[in-house]
Amino acid sequence: MDKKYLKSVKKLEQDRYIYVGLSNTKERSEKLNRKSKTQLVLALTGILLLGSGITVYADEINPAGYHIYEVQEDEATDTWYGTARGRYLRAGISKVKEGKSGYVIGSGTTLAHYDCDQVYVRIYLDKSDNGTGGWGTLDYWTGYGYEDSVATVGSGEYKITKGKYYRVTGVHSVFEGDVVETTGTCTDAIKL
Repeated sequence: MDKKYLKSVKKLEQDRYIYVGLSNTKERSEKLNRKSKTQLVLALTGILLLGSGITVYADEINPAGYHIYEVQEDEATDTWYGTARGRYLRAGISKVKEGKSGYVIGSGTTLAHYDCDQVYVRIYLDKSDNGTGGWGTLDYWTGYGYEDSVATVGSGEYKITKGKYYRVTGVHSVFEGDVVETTGTCTDAIKL
């Protein structure tokens, strides 16, 4: 074989080895960069999630209690009484009743055992075609009591569509320091 030919083959092999080695180095460098970027993104995501998890919330307590549902021809009431005597929340009442023709009246009350930072009640007036499902909220009203033991709210007379079913749902809360005691009420449906 020709020396010149062997030199060119050897040179070709060296060039190929250098090219493959460089490309492997380049690929490894790209993989490291991708891996580093991925690790950086994961670390930043972890820091952000950790930071959002530090938010401090008040202790929300749902005290044990029972409901008394009262239904008459033109009104319905749900009264919740606390049985395990929560530290603050005593009772919650929501009521729906027929007003003058074509109107309904909703009301709600929250009672605390004694004066608290805030006493809160919100009632929602809901409507359904059949009284068993498909409820939609028409409107809501909110009442507050500050340094008090009672909060009340009323809708006044609210114009309705006759022949539909109506109910009032209520949210009753008492706030004292960083403790929140909450319960809900929901009257039976009445057809008006």
